[in-house]
Amino acid sequence: MRLCRGWIPLAAALCVAACGEEEAPAAAPGAATFRAAVDAVLPSVVYIQVESAAPPSGTLQPLVPGMPLPDQAPGPPRLGAGSGVILDREGYILTSDHVVQNAGSVTVTLHDRREFEARVVARDPSTDVAVLKIEPGNYPPARLGDSDALRLGDWVLALGSPLGLQFSVSAGVVSAKGRSIGILGPAADGTSQAAPLEHFIQTDAAMNPGNSGGPLVDLEGNVVGINTAIATPTGYYFGYGFAVPINLARRVAEQLIQQGYVSRAYLGVVLDDVETADARVYGLESTEGAEVIHVEPDGPADRAGVELGDVVVGVGDRQVETVSDLQAALAELAPGAIAVLHVVRYGARQRIPVELGAVRSGVRPSPSPAQPGTGGIGFSVTEQGGRPVVAAVRPFSPAARAGVRPGQVILEVNRREVATVEEFAAAVRRSRDGVLSLIVAEPELGRRIINFETRP
Repeated sequence: MRLCRGWIPLAAALCVAACGEEEAPAAAPGAATFRAAVDAVLPSVVYIQVESAAPPSGTLQPLVPGMPLPDQAPGPPRLGAGSGVILDREGYILTSDHVVQNAGSVTVTLHDRREFEARVVARDPSTDVAVLKIEPGNYPPARLGDSDALRLGDWVLALGSPLGLQFSVSAGVVSAKGRSIGILGPAADGTSQAAPLEHFIQTDAAMNPGNSGGPLVDLEGNVVGINTAIATPTGYYFGYGFAVPINLARRVAEQLIQQGYVSRAYLGVVLDDVETADARVYGLESTEGAEVIHVEPDGPADRAGVELGDVVVGVGDRQVETVSDLQAALAELAPGAIAVLHVVRYGARQRIPVELGAVRSGVRPSPSPAQPGTGGIGFSVTEQGGRPVVAAVRPFSPAARAGVRPGQVILEVNRREVATVEEFAAAVRRSRDGVLSLIVAEPELGRRIINFETRP
């Protein structure tokens, strides 16, 4: 599996008017249905560009074990992209954790081409959900639907910016629900995630790198999932994509916004799906349920009397067919709540009330430290050969992204010629609307124009 860089059917069927004839099957949705769904959600979709610090260039190894390596120059910034969806007019945006997990700078482009610097409010690697924030404004929030109402075969649309192709749409059907595909176990640095929760919607709507964080929507234009992964041996679309159900993503996003982390109920067991041999050993009628293969000593399940070999087949009034079903059911309960487990213990059914514990996950990034010496415009200027020259550029700044580079000779600022550093500074002070338009000279290209916003 690979992380991406990633309907409610018509209510009525057409009936045959003639008496005695069979009811006709439901008509397939037409182009107008798809267009209406796209029109409803596309203004809420955003394109996300991420710049992150690269590790030192090269892969030097110490000549002598234990000897420290010499200082190495950092490599060029890494560039990434993904998608997201606007939650409200306060500027909160829902996306995938892996899109922004190493972000040094995040730029959000709306469908109307407005561009904003965004900050990462918080992210939850255990569900691959993150929340961004831009300044409040008159944005079109997406309508969030009910992912629990999805059925296999329902039409869905995947929106986002695959392979840099901004605001693209693909269509398919819900292929499966409750998929656990093993992508949220180990973190990028090899550490374990806190109680990873996978309960993905599987679809054959085409997804590719860049779709991640974008919405999966039903034919009414309601967001039912957040695109997160593809099944592929090549790194590109190979038939199936996966999305976090919106009911889960919404709960996670609310906690990330309110408190900067996610607190979820936990049982204190290690589980496995039931196979044929398990069903025979435990006296099950079918290969359904979540098998308890480890019980945490003095954990919630242990204190309630859950034992090795118990098979959980239900939680409250919800049936449990897989481990993913059990995790999804527990995710809807609060820590400290009483969950009634229905278990099969070697053929005998039991009802075990468990007071759930709490597991906490989530990361709230610290603000990036200010870069000294580059000023509010994102770069500093010195004088060389009697002309103002760019001396240093703040990494990830709008100036750097627009193409300002050290060594460029500044010829004009906002259509005014400048010949000294003082004239450059005066021209910048006179600039309005937070926009600079520079004419610079480069050895390779000669004169070129660079326009950018001077936001920090």
